[in-house]
Amino acid sequence: MRFIAEFGFNVRVGRDEAFQRWLAANEERMARSYPEGTEYLGTYTTVFTSEKKAGEYRVLERLSSYADLDKLALIGKDDTTEYAKVWRELTQFFDPDPRADWSKVLLKGATEATVWDIEPVG
Repeated sequence: MRFIAEFGFNVRVGRDEAFQRWLAANEERMARSYPEGTEYLGTYTTVFTSEKKAGEYRVLERLSSYADLDKLALIGKDDTTEYAKVWRELTQFFDPDPRADWSKVLLKGATEATVWDIEPVG
């Protein structure tokens, strides 16, 4: 199966340049920290969007199964893993205000999803 996980967030006010520098220095490290079957696809900033509350930045990950969600959660709790270390550093830039924009999206490959044709009523 093919999945894309998207995590949207805002960076603390006045920390965008520091965040950009941190990313430039650490994206390869982030990519290496992902376990087999998963992949860090990058961190992106929105150029334009119709989503009003999804956050200005997005982290994209490729997953190969629903089980990968559990795999990432497990290693994320283990402070000895590089994955947990790099994510703790990354999230220090997140805006902690409970009203700050954020989002979580899990996309499944369209050819692998269960779909049905629905007949119009009436």
